[in-house]
Amino acid sequence: MIRLEDNKGDRPSQGFFSRHKKLLLGVGALLTLESGSLLYGVHHGGLPETTPVQGPTCGKIEPLAPSFNKSVELILHDAEFKKESIERFSGAIQISTEVEDVHPVPADDPDYYANFGEFHDYLAKIYPLTHEHLKLEKVNQFGLLYTWEGSDKELEPLVLMAHQDVVPVNKKTWDDWEYPPFSGYYDKETDYIWGRGACDCKNLLTAELEAIELLLKDGYTPDRTTIVSLGFDEESGGRQGAQHLAKFLEERYGPDSIYAIVDEGGGVTAFDDSTIIAVPVNAEKGYVDITYTINGHGGHSSVPPDHTTIGVAADLISRFENHPFEPTFTLDNPIYKFLTCAAEHSEDIPCSLKKDILNAPKSPKSKEQLTQFLASERSYRDLIRTTRAVDIINGGIKANALPEVTSFLVNHRIDIHSSVNETLQADLKYARKIAKKYGYGLSYNSEYLLPETELGTIEVAIVQSLEPAPVSPSSGPIWDTFAGTIQNVFENGVFAGRDDIQFYVSTYLMTGNTDTRYYWNLTKNIYRFIASIGDETVPKTIHSVNEHIRGEDHLSAIAFVYQYIVNAGSAK
Repeated sequence: MIRLEDNKGDRPSQGFFSRHKKLLLGVGALLTLESGSLLYGVHHGGLPETTPVQGPTCGKIEPLAPSFNKSVELILHDAEFKKESIERFSGAIQISTEVEDVHPVPADDPDYYANFGEFHDYLAKIYPLTHEHLKLEKVNQFGLLYTWEGSDKELEPLVLMAHQDVVPVNKKTWDDWEYPPFSGYYDKETDYIWGRGACDCKNLLTAELEAIELLLKDGYTPDRTTIVSLGFDEESGGRQGAQHLAKFLEERYGPDSIYAIVDEGGGVTAFDDSTIIAVPVNAEKGYVDITYTINGHGGHSSVPPDHTTIGVAADLISRFENHPFEPTFTLDNPIYKFLTCAAEHSEDIPCSLKKDILNAPKSPKSKEQLTQFLASERSYRDLIRTTRAVDIINGGIKANALPEVTSFLVNHRIDIHSSVNETLQADLKYARKIAKKYGYGLSYNSEYLLPETELGTIEVAIVQSLEPAPVSPSSGPIWDTFAGTIQNVFENGVFAGRDDIQFYVSTYLMTGNTDTRYYWNLTKNIYRFIASIGDETVPKTIHSVNEHIRGEDHLSAIAFVYQYIVNAGSAK
């Protein structure tokens, strides 16, 4: 770990970010969660490394108050609305919409998705105005597409996203839950709502429909068409839900036809006692699974060769783990804006670190020192490099039989300036060395890179891949409307009257992937954000035991959707 002087000048920092656990956990657990298997062969996004940086700046964004605001105060401050809203949210949690990694096509086994039908009926019951006034279409049977037609057909539609499915609960852990995982229990004393999906992401789904229901009740009529697109298998890759929904929208509206998309992602975090930063995610790393199969010869284990196929695989795995990808921090990485906000506005950063952050655009030395610091922090290093993780291995079938075949899978999360092919080539370099060392051939996609030998061949294959997502703009009128709405919700709503609180809107990077991976062709303005603050207890439980969220945080998410629909609806 790089040791930096704090602002007292004589005591080294013990790892600045490691002392801000609330920050690291509150930034949003979804920033680092993976989301299942991915599609094949989509185009490469990201920004070129030569993209100019205008210098560090994190000024306060001008709050954008909605012109139609009948229920803004009610959402955040009315006790009866909170009670009724939480009851509706709790009911959504009570309907289990688990989807396993391997699940059938809806047409082949609709009974597998029976709970989704129950969930759809429940939504129709609790949001009657939405189902009366919006057009509801079911795509691939269980994907929900709500369309609220706007009066101005010249305006591109706004798309709000979420997913209906939740991560399955391991039956062995049920007794470890504070409250049953599908109870939707609300503890008034702690203000926590408990259950699978509380944070991921029935909170966002119901927040979107709650806001629309209120707007309809209030008599709002939008200029811009608003679409709510709800997939049903995001946690296992989205190929039955989001992929079909995105295709449906593109066929209806055409490429680059959507004003903006908002899906699950980053949240709002307290950096210190007075500095609060919203971190909508405007980029995602790429993804590739690569399998390595060592094909050798069997035989009796009493006369083993010098190295079995398992031994060869073990050496290759060791090479991968002992030679991680180098960090490649660039100033257009979305986390740099977040770091700039922290450096400019927090009094709790060591002077030398603050200097490196702010001087990075003009000082190669500062940029290098900042890179080294980020690379030394576990919470940040994977945001500035491609990663490898050996996740699956198979080899051998019997104690006295030599393993003829050993295979393993390596999952990679690809840096925003890299690509699937660059990642593959980096891996092949080590595979080639191991093949030569042990006298094996090497092949990729059935093409021999090294000739097959008597011992056998190491086969390399890509299972699934996704290039890094295009980086969405963090300036311009569409961003200003989005970020200005966030600023208003918190500065003039959640923290109204709190002169001790300074609120800023930044950007961030996601190491995992959301359903937005299928929507790239529809717009360049894709933002992954839930307007909730959370606390350090929340992210630890996502995809795990005791998933929960505060009631107040659910209300702020509703308030954001309500105001953003209005602000985006009138934006020209």
